[in-house]
Amino acid sequence: MRAIPIVVVMLLFVTTPAWAQVGIVNPNVPVTITAPPPPGSPAGTPSTTRPSIPFTGDPNQLNNPFPTLLNAGISGTGGYGVPIRQIYMPAQVVPIVVYVAAQEVTGDQWVTQYTELPGYVVTETTLGYLYPDRWALYSPARGVYQWQRVPPVFQSK
Repeated sequence: MRAIPIVVVMLLFVTTPAWAQVGIVNPNVPVTITAPPPPGSPAGTPSTTRPSIPFTGDPNQLNNPFPTLLNAGISGTGGYGVPIRQIYMPAQVVPIVVYVAAQEVTGDQWVTQYTELPGYVVTETTLGYLYPDRWALYSPARGVYQWQRVPPVFQSK
């Protein structure tokens, strides 16, 4: 006696999704797009409306790339794009000019010294480059140098 109502309920669950597909795109029906006039046409030529063919160069709702591919844009990545690679920027030796009061007798109080800026890693994404926070030298006046923390920044391509 219990098997008959279960069969009816299962039949309803199987057939209901076919009835409830509202708003699903039918890939067999082309979407119309507005195409600009061809190059070289006279000024004032109106745009034409034509059907769009999916999986070609035409804009179509079926041409979306998988979200983890490189050309997926900014979906779910915080606006920086999908990471492609990481580039190591090696440490740099920088000359600095420092005032040495002990050399007043020789007449050359400004001495060139060398310091090393630490290296860092730049992340290249599909939309640009992401620089991490890093240390840099800041010179507020001649012969005065200070270490300064540079905040992270994104530079678009």
